[in-house]
Amino acid sequence: MRVRVYRNLLKPNFFSIQAMEGPDKGKVVGYARAVGLENVRFVVSKKTWERVISEGVRTVFAFADGALVDCLEALPAGFDERITLMPFERCYFFNRQRPEIPVTEAARGYLFGADFWGAAEPAGLDL
Repeated sequence: MRVRVYRNLLKPNFFSIQAMEGPDKGKVVGYARAVGLENVRFVVSKKTWERVISEGVRTVFAFADGALVDCLEALPAGFDERITLMPFERCYFFNRQRPEIPVTEAARGYLFGADFWGAAEPAGLDL
């Protein structure tokens, strides 16, 4: 099932999982500490991000869109590349080792804590 996943603003240790297809499309269908996704696309609403920065309003403006793999209580072993979003520094997701390069997609990984853990290649670059 294709889902949209974002940090829950009221429970920061959890992610909200919103269905993007099927009878529950558009509805939050669950919460989890670790959410596994495949064929991930990272999206930031620039207009909403600008409002967050200028007005100091807390709202969801970024998410990971992908195929749901599973939901766990903790991060499984084997995922060590950290993709993150720091809204007061940059308006895009980035690899913590190369913060100057936006990351827009990843093959597979887990959202856990403040990061997406997996292997990602920045769009438009051959690494």
